[in-house]
Amino acid sequence: MAPARSGARSSSSRPVRSTRTKVETYHEDSTSGDDLNQHEELHDAVSRRSSVSLRPRTSSGIRPSYREESSDANSEGSSTDSERSTSEAHPRTLPSDNMLPHLHSEAGSASSTTRNTRLSKSNRPTRRSQPKRTQTTQKKTSKALGQPLKKRTRVYAGEEIFLTSSVVPPWATLPYHVLFDIFLRASFPLVDEQLMLRTKSAKWLLGMALLCRQFLEPALAALYHSPPLIPASKSFDLLNLLSKPQGSLSINYSAKVKELHVDAESVLLYKTGPQLGYFDLSKLIATTPLVQKMRLFHKDDFIIGIPSYGITSSKWSYPESLFSAIDESGILLRSWDWNGRFMDTHDLLPFMLEKHQRAAFQHLEHLRLLHVDDRTREDTRDMEASLAGVVRELPRLHRLEFIECTLVGKSILPQLPSALRSLTLSNCDRMLSSCLATYLKSRGQELRELRLSHNRHLTMSFITHLGEHCPNLERFKMDVSLHDWSSYHDTEPHFHELLAESEIPKWPEKIQEIELIQLKKLSETTAESFFMSLVDAAPKLRDLRCLTITAILKIGWRDRATFRERWIHQLETTFLRHSAPPDPNLRSLRKRPLQSRQPAIGVYPARPSSAGSGPSTPSKRQSVRLAQRKGSQSPSPSLPPDEDARQGMCDVVNIRIDNQRPTETQFNEDDFLDDELSGDEDWDGDDWEPADRHAW
Repeated sequence: MAPARSGARSSSSRPVRSTRTKVETYHEDSTSGDDLNQHEELHDAVSRRSSVSLRPRTSSGIRPSYREESSDANSEGSSTDSERSTSEAHPRTLPSDNMLPHLHSEAGSASSTTRNTRLSKSNRPTRRSQPKRTQTTQKKTSKALGQPLKKRTRVYAGEEIFLTSSVVPPWATLPYHVLFDIFLRASFPLVDEQLMLRTKSAKWLLGMALLCRQFLEPALAALYHSPPLIPASKSFDLLNLLSKPQGSLSINYSAKVKELHVDAESVLLYKTGPQLGYFDLSKLIATTPLVQKMRLFHKDDFIIGIPSYGITSSKWSYPESLFSAIDESGILLRSWDWNGRFMDTHDLLPFMLEKHQRAAFQHLEHLRLLHVDDRTREDTRDMEASLAGVVRELPRLHRLEFIECTLVGKSILPQLPSALRSLTLSNCDRMLSSCLATYLKSRGQELRELRLSHNRHLTMSFITHLGEHCPNLERFKMDVSLHDWSSYHDTEPHFHELLAESEIPKWPEKIQEIELIQLKKLSETTAESFFMSLVDAAPKLRDLRCLTITAILKIGWRDRATFRERWIHQLETTFLRHSAPPDPNLRSLRKRPLQSRQPAIGVYPARPSSAGSGPSTPSKRQSVRLAQRKGSQSPSPSLPPDEDARQGMCDVVNIRIDNQRPTETQFNEDDFLDDELSGDEDWDGDDWEPADRHAW
């Protein structure tokens, strides 16, 4: 039946495609050739039917289309565009098998109806069909009140363009130790210990190792110098690599591991999945015989100001197998940390004394003690004596740090080794200025570095004899700010005045760096005496390169403004370097060819008109003229009297005087500005925004 009906159709009949409905415009023209093409397309669509349209249809089973003849020359193009837009707006549908006979029978009637409709509506005004727009499901982002419609790009006014030369330095010819030092310093740190996340430096080192054959071993040596052990699964990968016979590998990885920084809880306490299990640190130590520095830290060690009762003990403790592996591997440690979180102080002190007597700790140069305190406040003197005896067991100790150790007091400092070169006291509540002065007087001759931070009872009275007791001191840093995480939040120091009016500081002549943060409880007279001591000692402080002082004065704002303007100018004039620093953009440039001929007498080359050209070098004749003019202006070659007091060798002179409350982070105006500049530096005179919109 279906073929017979199909053959009985007249040649002028036009089948209507159910797959893609073609909607003609009023200017579209159609011919019998179009009908034949549409008939062939219909059979092709039926032959490859893959889905059935569930859209509602008319009683005949098809959707009617309305077409009218047109003499538009671009009828084919418009119809093509209409088909494309319609196909995009509606999904493509194919008729089912039971619809085919009914479709062919109704094709002739539908075609005649369409033609009659075109003839009756020929006098209508012509208009083009508009394709339906596809509806997007994306929601418009709501603009906040006051937010600009379009964010402008930030313009940096003083940004200079770095012009590189075509000369590439011979990096590959540098020695191994030079490349290793470059990669080690450029990639530090590999791990952010506060966030316990890897940085991008590890990936950068791998890229540098694959860049050049000469870079392979130095870059890998910098990576395995202190291998990152987080996430915990990476520690198992490292152990598997180091457990292999290193002779069968192209690089001896075990010999390159020199430092181990291990988060005790995240790596050693918990399991790393059901298959890997617990990580055994003693196995890793057995494969790293050249390790020199070992740190077992807690994630809360970086939080300053936790009260002693708020410091929770860790579930992990120092295992005996760890120290047995150190002895069996023949490791000679240079740096070690003892943490009171991993063992109670009463048990830790005899444990430390026994370990320090072993051969692995006899070469120890750097010792850090954290959270070693007496919470029960019983037998404090005996515990102080035990702690001093623990430190004396290390004959080669040069650097000692006490961090949040309330056990450190006046009985420990006089018993410390006299060969110490660096001493750090941080958040030690029992440390007094008189105790520190006694220690510096007896054992401060070899001291090179002194760091004092967040000590509640420590004043600056010891500074009056600092130059006499510590003649070799090079770095002196003191931070008077306090941090307290207790409920009552006590952030005030427990002393009446930081420095008395009669106490004049004496500075060591070999000092290189002075950093004094949050100096408080100073009177105006004491502050003047303090700053004047620096100015008077300036001719002797030839090695000073960095001077940073922040002070808080509780005086009137007019007096404080006058005081600040006077002394900041005085200190900058005295210590700040006057000569221009070396150009950081200096690089290897190609040697310019010498000029073959010189210009004739009286003929001078034209000056460059571009403002971006570099500074011109004055000619020899002009230099002589300027020198004669300067010599005629200065009648006497001797310097003014105040010139003798100028030191002028400091690269950094940062002085801040205000009355703000001490906070951990100091904010200024730049921290509260928007991304775009406050003015119209990026405006070129044309308003590029549309006129029908508003900026706010």
